[in-house]
Amino acid sequence: MLTAISATCLLYLSCALLYQADGRRAGYASIKASQNLRYGMRLTSIGIALVALLMLTSLQDLERSIPIWLAAVSAVFVIGLFIAAQRPDWHAYSGLIAGAIGLLTLVAGVLI
Repeated sequence: MLTAISATCLLYLSCALLYQADGRRAGYASIKASQNLRYGMRLTSIGIALVALLMLTSLQDLERSIPIWLAAVSAVFVIGLFIAAQRPDWHAYSGLIAGAIGLLTLVAGVLI
């Protein structure tokens, strides 16, 4: 269960990174100004999404984990876009909080 929670939180962090990596939607001037930073955020987002897929693969085989991952990605991105549309300033902070929760539950899942 902790692995699924961690994967979902990391997918939300991936969503927030992708959203903030867009030059028009970025919440910080330093992100808007730096093309290299935006490119790095996109690559980090893809890496985090793949880590979440690998975490779900450890629960099920690859045949079952990909549809579960796609469902989680869909749900998380809808929630992320809703938050970004309603409260744009909350999006970056909620992504950081979700990432912290994801990492904590990942560590807890490894230790247990």
